[in-house]
Amino acid sequence: MRRFLRGMLPLAVAVAVAGAAMPAWAAKPLKETLVDEGIFTLPDIDCDTFTLHEEMISERVTTITTFDRSGTPIAVAMHANFFGVVTNSETGETFRDHVAFTETEHVPTGTTTVSGSSFHFVEAGSGQVYAEVGHKILVSATGEVTIQSGQDDFTQTDLEGLCPALA
Repeated sequence: MRRFLRGMLPLAVAVAVAGAAMPAWAAKPLKETLVDEGIFTLPDIDCDTFTLHEEMISERVTTITTFDRSGTPIAVAMHANFFGVVTNSETGETFRDHVAFTETEHVPTGTTTVSGSSFHFVEAGSGQVYAEVGHKILVSATGEVTIQSGQDDFTQTDLEGLCPALA
């Protein structure tokens, strides 16, 4: 009998491993891709004596929603890659705007994780002038940041914080 059970052990392990690798029969993830829709193009920003205006060069936004067994969304991951140019109406100076980040909303925990660069402005010949890059976790409902690592110039609740940086 022991010999039989010992011979069954490899089969039992193989069945357990195969069973663990099988899907949980959750709904298939929903993937959507939008190209050049202007989702991340900044609106014109009034800086009193000048305006900041952005022109989109290219944009690609991919969203993947995953579901649990009952079909309830458990995570919504969005990857954005945006290229644009911001122009200062008074000086004519231009600033390259390139962002590439992934933002994932974890529905069960009520948190959102952002990784990458969500604001990144570069002046030709001078380099980076304004950025929000790194890794951040926040409360989805309130926007309260609980963890922030990396450079974070975006301390304003509105975009007017860009005015002094791009003056």
